[in-house]
Amino acid sequence: MVHDDFRSFVKYMTSFWGALGGIAVVFPMADVLFKVIPLPVDGYEKSTASVAIPVTSLVAAFTMLYTFVQRDRPRSGTARKASAYFALGLLSLVVFFLLEHFEYPLRSRLFPELDSTDDYVLMLVGIVPFYIVFFACVTRAFAILALIEFKRRSGLTPGGRDGP
Repeated sequence: MVHDDFRSFVKYMTSFWGALGGIAVVFPMADVLFKVIPLPVDGYEKSTASVAIPVTSLVAAFTMLYTFVQRDRPRSGTARKASAYFALGLLSLVVFFLLEHFEYPLRSRLFPELDSTDDYVLMLVGIVPFYIVFFACVTRAFAILALIEFKRRSGLTPGGRDGP
């Protein structure tokens, strides 16, 4: 049973979409080297990367495995769901960039009593979750598309239709 599940998971991950999902799991760690999506840094140059990157990778890996475990459910994933997750991920990325850019004016207007030493915690609680949601949603979208392709290759779905 475990051997068959492992073989099925490898087959699932070897699809184009599965590979993209795998990249989405590893991408936050590569972001440390390439700085593609810069993470917030407080006024004392303390980066949120040490918390955001491991949590993001863990959530993305869980999302990938969770989607694979749902492979036997009849309507576990459709292209429409994948599109919705991808759109939600892009929306959360936009919110992440906006909050990061306007963090100081928002903090001084909404929380005038907070000191600048509280910026780090505020960033971890108010901004970084949108970074995590971006990767979780994009990973979920790729994982759903990989699941659709996996089901087609395994003969689990009739025809070429992947749902409404």
